[in-house]
Parts: sequence; C-alpha cells; structure tokens
Amino acid sequence: MRVVCLGAHILDVLGRPVVDIPAGQGRRVLDEIRITAAGTAGGTAVDLAKLGADVVSVGPVGADASGRMLRALLEDHGVDTSGLVVKPAATPTTMLPIRPDGSRPALHAPGAMPLLVAGDVDPDLVAGADVLHVGGPDVLGDFAVDVLPDLLRHARAHGTVVSVDLLSTARPALLDRLGPLWPLVDHLLPNDDQLRGLTGRTDPDSDLGEAAAVLRERGVGTVVVTRGGDGALVVSAAGAEALPARPVPVVDTTGCGDAFTAGYLVGLGRGGTLADAARLGTAAASLVAQGLGSDAGIVDLPSTLRLLGAGASVA
Repeated sequence: MRVVCLGAHILDVLGRPVVDIPAGQGRRVLDEIRITAAGTAGGTAVDLAKLGADVVSVGPVGADASGRMLRALLEDHGVDTSGLVVKPAATPTTMLPIRPDGSRPALHAPGAMPLLVAGDVDPDLVAGADVLHVGGPDVLGDFAVDVLPDLLRHARAHGTVVSVDLLSTARPALLDRLGPLWPLVDHLLPNDDQLRGLTGRTDPDSDLGEAAAVLRERGVGTVVVTRGGDGALVVSAAGAEALPARPVPVVDTTGCGDAFTAGYLVGLGRGGTLADAARLGTAAASLVAQGLGSDAGIVDLPSTLRLLGAGASVA
C-alpha cells in the first residue's frame, strides 16, 4: 500500500517522568529523554512504514538542525522524505513533559507549519497513491482552504482514498472553515475531544454518535472516533459500532492517535471491514502507549497482528 502523508511533521522532544517544573534554576533528573519524528502526518508516516506501507512524507520543515534531524528520523524508519519542503522558518517542534500517568502537556512552536503552498505538492504523487492521509489541516493555514479542496478532488478522481486527522483542539468555527473538505473525506479520525469541540457538543456526556453524524451530514464518509482507554467508535452509513478497549500499562499517550490511524489504514488496505481496521488501529495504539514517544512500541505488522489476535486492544 502506497500512502502519502501530507501535513504536520513535528520534531518531538520528550522526557519522563515529569512530576513538576522546578522553580528558578532548579534541576530534575529524569529516567528517559527521547527525540522523535511526530505530528499527525509525520508520526502516522513512521507507524505506517513500520506496518509495511510504502510512505512518502509531504510537509513544511525549516532550514535548521531540527529539520535535518526530523528528516533523518523519518528516513531511519523507511519513510521517503522527498516531499518535505524547506521553508524560511523554524521546524515545527514540541517539548513534552510526560507525567507519571502518561498524560502530556505540550509546549509547541509551530514554526513553518502554515507555510505550505500549492507548488509544494506534486499532484501526480497524490494521484498515484492508494491513500492520501492529511494530518492536521487545521494547522496548515490558508493552504487548507485555498489548495487542499482541489488537491482532494484530484486524489479522489484518481481513485485515491482520502483520510484526515486533526492536530489541535478543535472549535466550532473550524467546522465551517474546513467545510469544502468534508464531502471529499472518506475517513475522518478525530479523538473524542476534537469531535466535541468541532461540533460544539463540549459536554463530556454528549453523544459521540450524534456528534459524528454532524460530520456525516456534511459529507464525510466514515467518522472513526478514538476515545482513549474507552476504545473507539466507528460511524458510517451502516450505523455506529463501538469497539471496547483493553487497558495496557501506559507510559506515554503521545502519538496513540497517529498509531491508531496507521493501523486503521493498513487494516483497510488488507481488505478488512471498518471494524476490523479499527481493531488493528487499537492494537497499534496500545503498543505505542507502552513506550516513550510516538514511534514507540510498534515493530512490524506480524507482531501487531499477534497482539490483535491475543485480544489486547486500546484506542
């Protein structure tokens, strides 16, 4: 399966466990610090490559050491980085102090993120892919409204499946801003907070199926909502199906959504049902949750399938 991952490519610097930030010039000794390739396009690209997909990354990076490191990290995992475009700005970077429970506040510098333009993306590359995965249209600036709709139309006209994930905490205004995209999206993969924020249904007790239906009414084919330890919800023309989660020892939740997306797309590529694809997504996410960073845990497709066969799944 050939996948183009377009959008947010981020260099993550992670440390754990961080109980507090010391005052003044204070110091804390951590068990582990890592630097990884991440983002809703970059992290997904790494996991897809680990699961056996042929992956090309397309997105903006800076002409700096961080950009060179990000490119090298992607290539180490077998990702084709020829689509990364150097911009006159810093490479998007995030510092993540990981708490003992695996949760992680993010300190983010977007840098070159919104600087992508039409000429940066080869339409033939998109047309030749099995899947175009757009990671983070919400952070791509004017590209998302001025360029992306035509690019998605071009993809679908050539039989390329389109999937989309969000990066930021969504707000209702984004629903209309990205309105031209929704009828062109085959699979939308937000987390539960993003879906609630996008649809204005911010009450934690609000029905996720109803929120997903709002996007389906806007034209999205299938909405797959990740819900952390509560599993995933697949909402399609066939109805809604909840997939339960099985708890695993959580080290760091960074990149679990990206891993889910990668597993889901590979599952679809293997000819599975939507539910089967989502189960592979939960298996991939459960592996990532047990290590530090968005590239943790996943080794290859056979070992991920064995985990799925053992019944261990978490979104």
